Amino acid sequence: MSHTERAEWPEIMNTIINVRSYQETPVPELALEDVLYAFSLGPSLANTQPWELLMVKGLDEREKLTASTLDPFLSPGSLGAQAWIKSAPVIIVVLIEKRRALVRLGEKGEIFAIQDTFCAIQNARLTAALHGLSTSVIREFDSHILQKNLKLPWYIKPVAILTIGYSEEEKEIPPRLTVAEIIS
Repeated sequence: MSHTERAEWPEIMNTIINVRSYQETPVPELALEDVLYAFSLGPSLANTQPWELLMVKGLDEREKLTASTLDPFLSPGSLGAQAWIKSAPVIIVVLIEKRRALVRLGEKGEIFAIQDTFCAIQNARLTAALHGLSTSVIREFDSHILQKNLKLPWYIKPVAILTIGYSEEEKEIPPRLTVAEIIS
């Protein structure tokens, strides 16, 4: 993995946006290994490490996954709205293992598990960006339908879908609030 100078990090972070159109080019195995390893290094309250990753490979699984997605506004009746996901070279369903999340921290464990898991996702996205890869994090889905479609047990909860690949289009970086605007 390449190392970057401190001044480059904000530029790299600024390129991390949700990409919804990927090239057919496969993700190199070593790059994917780095991304997954970075994910595994995410913070974990009480070291519960509640996350699991489900690699979605077959067309049938991709169809079942897409069938559970909703549009970005979570509109009723929009199931299947994010069909573009099927064409991503890498699709990962990010899960939490509720038993691990709850064992040490009780009911609050699930909240912390979700927070920690999204930090781990950001680790993965940063590492993907270092490899020149683009990502998208999809949270707009019906978790009950996804759980049923993928035949996940009750204690496995889907919290996000992560897609990885080379962007097909030039990224359009959205405007960001300035530091002064977010400090009160």
